[in-house]
Amino acid sequence: MICKHCGANLTPEEKICSYCRCAVEIEPPPMQVQQIPQQQLRVMPANYQRMMPGVPAVPRRKNPALIMCLLGFVGLGGLHRFYSGKIWTGLLWLFTGGLFGIGTMIDLILILLNSFYDKDGNPLQ
Repeated sequence: MICKHCGANLTPEEKICSYCRCAVEIEPPPMQVQQIPQQQLRVMPANYQRMMPGVPAVPRRKNPALIMCLLGFVGLGGLHRFYSGKIWTGLLWLFTGGLFGIGTMIDLILILLNSFYDKDGNPLQ
């Protein structure tokens, strides 16, 4: 055991430090950390902080988003992003023509593959 005041080595029986005459503070034993098997670990979604328990998410449909995404090819880019709640990227898509068509094409593929998510991290239904 080591004295917290002077750093002297002490025996476990000593109640007062023989060097500085301070009371020896007994530390509780360190807590044991329980190891969780890798199979039991859950990965929390990236938007976990924004989720509110007990408040149902607004379901967003796939078909309207698909139609709005297709309108991006005729100059109305970003409508599907506004629909899914992604306002800032919706504005970016609107002012840049869907990131010059590349972003709209990627979003179209993601919607068709059911990999496009709304602002809360929920897939379109």
